[in-house]
Amino acid sequence: MLAAAVLYLLGVAAVWLALPILGDRFWPATLFLFGPRQVIALPLLIIVPAALLLRRRALIPAALAAAIVVGPILGYCLSLRALTGGSGRGDLRVASFNTGSRAMSMERLKAFVAESRPDVLALQECSIPEPDLTAAFPGWSVHVDRGMCLVSRYPVLKAESRDRNDVWRAGGHGAILRYAIALPDRATPGAPHHAPVPAAATAAAAAAAAAGAPDAPGAPDAPRPGAQAAPGARTFSLLNLHLETPREAIEALMHGLWKQAAEHDRVIALRAWESELARQWVDEAPYPAVIVGDLNMPVDSAIYRRFWSGFENAFSRAGLGFGATKRTRWFGIRIDHVLAGPGWTTERAWIGPDLGSDHLPILADLRWTGSPHEGSP
Repeated sequence: MLAAAVLYLLGVAAVWLALPILGDRFWPATLFLFGPRQVIALPLLIIVPAALLLRRRALIPAALAAAIVVGPILGYCLSLRALTGGSGRGDLRVASFNTGSRAMSMERLKAFVAESRPDVLALQECSIPEPDLTAAFPGWSVHVDRGMCLVSRYPVLKAESRDRNDVWRAGGHGAILRYAIALPDRATPGAPHHAPVPAAATAAAAAAAAAGAPDAPGAPDAPRPGAQAAPGARTFSLLNLHLETPREAIEALMHGLWKQAAEHDRVIALRAWESELARQWVDEAPYPAVIVGDLNMPVDSAIYRRFWSGFENAFSRAGLGFGATKRTRWFGIRIDHVLAGPGWTTERAWIGPDLGSDHLPILADLRWTGSPHEGSP
């Protein structure tokens, strides 16, 4: 019994060490990477009762194996910051949500924003027309570009969208958008936190007064990209990503196994290329970067480790639980992420409620710990 428990521990450890190297590279590992990983825990249903009856020393390697399964393999996060609540809300609260190309209930989205109070909300597979978003969030910056939406409490100074034609011709998705957003200086006395007035508001109010319009209650019109930053504001770059899914490769492997290895390799190469393109846009960002979106890969993907492991993963750093953002009928997986670039650190990260998509929102409170002058005008 002890030998069986030790062999199981060695096997689990081998999977743990091999998955980040082979997942998204070798087709059996890719199937396991995106599949129901819980199956690896099934031997415990036999080992633990047998150890209790026959040899209790076998419980030690069984417990170690269970810890590896629940933690590194299934992705359970248990951070001190999550347990203590961090040191406060931080300087920026971001939320990312793949709406799943479904008809989104605007009332549910508004209720989510009202309750979770993000400063910036990035949406992928967003089918909401820009006028509807603008009407739903008056006083916010709104930007929509071919299924990618951004709603920001703070002025969006610039919006850039990478031309996707080359990726589309290759059969990929490759939505890569980069924004310059002005974050108020929280060190300034009286600086707003939850309801900042965009710089464009002053001009809008002045125009209304000049036209003799009566003062109207409520927030001002949302500023368009190109608004001016308020004095003392710090500018940061936010990248909203939606990268190619591995679905075609997984479905091909499920039907043909090794016979579809070439299709697997094609999709993996396409996904790696899209991550390379996205990483270039991150590296070229003019301001401290925050990356959000549906990367369509977990943190133990070889592609993730190659291109994204250098950033602080908000949920891995300050989350609690498995953090699944994509759900199937049988299991979930965390493929949507908030990544903090140099100068940012995560105070707290969590998964939002069900909003009617097959994805769940992911939220994070970030704090700026870099140079006080970086990003300042």
